[in-house]
Amino acid sequence: MNFMEQKGLREFAEGDIIFKENDPGASMFIIQSGEVEVSAIKNKQKVVYAHLSKGAIFGEMALIDGYPRSATVTVIRNTKCIEMSRMLFQKNLEGLPKWMGSFFQIMAERLRDANKHAETLTSQDHSRQVVLMVSNVLAGLEPNLQDEISTPWKPLVQDIALLLNLPSAHVDGVMNKITLTPMAKSEMSSEHGRMLIVKDFSKFKFFADYCKSRFIEKQGNEVPIHFQKPNENELEFISFLFKVMREQRWEPEIEEHLFEEMFVEQFNKPLDDYKAELKKYRQAGLISSKLDNEDVKTFLVDKEKLQTLVGMHETLQEFEAMDVKL
Repeated sequence: MNFMEQKGLREFAEGDIIFKENDPGASMFIIQSGEVEVSAIKNKQKVVYAHLSKGAIFGEMALIDGYPRSATVTVIRNTKCIEMSRMLFQKNLEGLPKWMGSFFQIMAERLRDANKHAETLTSQDHSRQVVLMVSNVLAGLEPNLQDEISTPWKPLVQDIALLLNLPSAHVDGVMNKITLTPMAKSEMSSEHGRMLIVKDFSKFKFFADYCKSRFIEKQGNEVPIHFQKPNENELEFISFLFKVMREQRWEPEIEEHLFEEMFVEQFNKPLDDYKAELKKYRQAGLISSKLDNEDVKTFLVDKEKLQTLVGMHETLQEFEAMDVKL
């Protein structure tokens, strides 16, 4: 290490923030040891761009074009860096052809523009990836006599962290949150130490599929129908229909005019406001219409489909709450 490098040597402890997004930028850093996380806030959520370790460079764009920092750099493990100031950088450029300065400027502009349009993963997205990986690993294991699937905790954390290039602490945190749901728990084993135990793997697999559907949605593709979020009208209509069916002891028929009167009484708006929902549920076979012996119009409700739909809505609400907490 030469004199200039020794002069620019900086040491940072775990948790230190080297610089924040939108800070003025006048230097770049070369990592000698340790690890840092590069992140930014997008749509009020933290987005992790990268984890950098020995030999990596960061902060170079602000050094070249003088713009504010485009990201926050946080120390994950105790880190040593060589900091190079703009003055020193410009001095090193003096021996190069003048066009090189313009070249670096153009490259910095293009990189900033690419970052604005790049598909980025939020911290929540990374947590969803962990859920998917846990599900895939457990799918290859045999359940015990209690129909539970278990695996040693520490090796699973290490493998997933390696495969997803995530900090072990993040993976460990997501798995801890999984054990706070009714689907899983953790216990100590004298042979393997802490164990992850999934009590209801079919439901956990379904939750993993839900997490996958959120990626599909983010990419602009159509989400599987059972994971499509119902709108407010759909939720109101189904909850009301379920309530009416229970009150009449699941008698499948109800006069349309009576149903509409009850609906208006509860929501203070006509059933005509829900034409789209009625059409959707007629097409799905949940509701049909018929005339009784006195030519009175009645709704005929499919009890099994209604109970399945209500159960699915409740599961989606449960999954949404779990997803937010990841």
